[in-house]
Amino acid sequence: MLSLSLETASILIIPFAAIPLVILLSRASRKIAEIFAIAVSFIVLAFSLSLVYTYFTEVAEKGAYIVVDLSSLTYAPFKTELFELKFLLDPLSIVMVFVVSLISSMVFLFSKGYMHGDKRLIRYYVFLLLFVGGMLILVLGANFFLLYIGWEIVGICSCILIGHWYERKEASKAGIKAFITTRLGDVLLLAGIALIMLHVGSLDYLVFSEHVHALKYILPLILLLALGGAIGKSAQLPLHVWLPDAMEGPTTVSALIHAATMVKAGVYLVARLETLTLFYPKVLYATPIEAHAIHEFFLAVALIGSLTAFLSATMAVVANDIKRVLAYSTISQLGYMFSALGLAGFIAEEWEGWYAGIFHLENHAIFKALLFLSAASVIHAVESRDMRLMGGLRKYMPITFATMLIGALGLAGIPPFNGFWSKDLILEVANISGQYIISLLLTITAFLTAFYTFRMIYLTFLVPESEHVKKHHPHESPPVMLIPLLILAAGAIISGLFEHFFGPLKKSLITVYLIEHAHSEENIITPVMSTLLALIAIGIVHSVYGARKYPPELFYKYGFVRKLNTVLVNGYYFDYLYEQILARGFVKVCSTASWYVERALNAVQVTGSVLLAKAISSLTYLVDRALDALNYIIADGAVKLGGFIRKAHTGRLSSFLTYTFLGLVILLAVVILVLWGV
Repeated sequence: MLSLSLETASILIIPFAAIPLVILLSRASRKIAEIFAIAVSFIVLAFSLSLVYTYFTEVAEKGAYIVVDLSSLTYAPFKTELFELKFLLDPLSIVMVFVVSLISSMVFLFSKGYMHGDKRLIRYYVFLLLFVGGMLILVLGANFFLLYIGWEIVGICSCILIGHWYERKEASKAGIKAFITTRLGDVLLLAGIALIMLHVGSLDYLVFSEHVHALKYILPLILLLALGGAIGKSAQLPLHVWLPDAMEGPTTVSALIHAATMVKAGVYLVARLETLTLFYPKVLYATPIEAHAIHEFFLAVALIGSLTAFLSATMAVVANDIKRVLAYSTISQLGYMFSALGLAGFIAEEWEGWYAGIFHLENHAIFKALLFLSAASVIHAVESRDMRLMGGLRKYMPITFATMLIGALGLAGIPPFNGFWSKDLILEVANISGQYIISLLLTITAFLTAFYTFRMIYLTFLVPESEHVKKHHPHESPPVMLIPLLILAAGAIISGLFEHFFGPLKKSLITVYLIEHAHSEENIITPVMSTLLALIAIGIVHSVYGARKYPPELFYKYGFVRKLNTVLVNGYYFDYLYEQILARGFVKVCSTASWYVERALNAVQVTGSVLLAKAISSLTYLVDRALDALNYIIADGAVKLGGFIRKAHTGRLSSFLTYTFLGLVILLAVVILVLWGV
């Protein structure tokens, strides 16, 4: 498939190749460089749509997957079995390419208006391009090595973009916090990859699938370590604390990285691990592994996902920062996806849970990017993120209101908008899984989601306008910012109204992964109940914030409500636990240990100095004694030698002549012997 190889190579190379060109063009004109960066994002989108169409029309129908080998592009010294430029085209990777390219192009276009006049504009676009390139490597790579390379690229870029306005203390701190928190998960993922290399001898996805049966007891450990990486990247409990603070970056960054792409990397990783353990062994070797063999993995994913979904939704209920509401919402919806993927191990047809999670990933990417960009439009107009300083914006920003309302209906799960179909599917999977606590948590979360979503809509657009709004005279955003909103709003409607919009995904899932018994019975109870819960929540919001029959102040007279509000506002004190107890406790332990070590070293130093001084003194004494003794010996020897020589002088002339003659004879004899060569 030459076209598939060309499209894949183009998608992967173009973002990286564009970076130096953007920098060079910025020397001539920042405006030209900006337009070029936006054009590049749409070129990548065009190639991605072509790839998606080609795959679903020519490959998936035949029940095939494609491995694109681009190793020929690698410089010879780097051509090893470990570093192979191979990329896997299957339903999962194709879905992710579509999501990344679509949302990124909308964000690039929206940034043209939102980031206007920013003093670090070129830096912003450079790291956006680098991020998109890293994300595409992550989702298309056919081995864990490329996955980890992409994983690290998006992690570094996200931290830099979060701290884009680093002169602000909050933004700088948020970037560092994101880096440290996600790094904990990255270490666990790296440990899992190391175990794969140790026990399999290769990082190739398909080779790993071939060996899943042989891994036996080590497989659950590998999966749980990899899950640690997914938890960090997708902001799940207990590593969720970085995402709300990440809202200090530009809202466009929030839309791209923290709503539609990077945080989905963890979901992608879990979904990929499930394809490699459940689906590909059956496709390649006709020996599927049973879900109960990795029961611990599925249970951990489902529990973490459901708890995260519920707790984050409760935090969103009391948040007053519009971006924090969306941040907590993102964490909660990611929990929904994790729950679906985890519950796949508890139902007869595992593919239904897997499909529900990925289906919601697609829908969430569209309506959450729409909500974030709509929020950016609002913030751009009123210059504040506090919803208490908004109100009445419907008449000033009718298009933004309409698009944000569509996104809110999708998030709340109101039919026929896209979020309803995937959320309903997840709730149905939870109901048939037999995991009733998880099902209850997800159902309550559905109610809370509708509540905090429309609380945001009312406080922003429908309640009477605040004094802050009156002073700022807000107006609708420029067309360059509205066009992405309208495109995403259309996507949120179309993907819900037309079931076949995502039909190719489901069909390819069945054919490529050899799914059997793919026809499930329709259950009308779950969608009806979830819709009723959402409508009840919206009705309560209207009574409290719209009609004000029961204003919020009425509830705060109860002590229990005030205490609960304090707990929720402080995010269940996770930040306090990490920063004030664990971090400061660690610093205190290190400081105490340092004090003791320093004292010990000082003691050793003092004791050693004393001992060394004594040793030197003793050595000096011994040397002095030895030198004195040597002086006495030399003097005594000289005296004795003199006495011996003196005896030769008798004082008689005859004796002196005799000794002289004997000396000459001896000397003459020696000379004769030398001359004769004796």
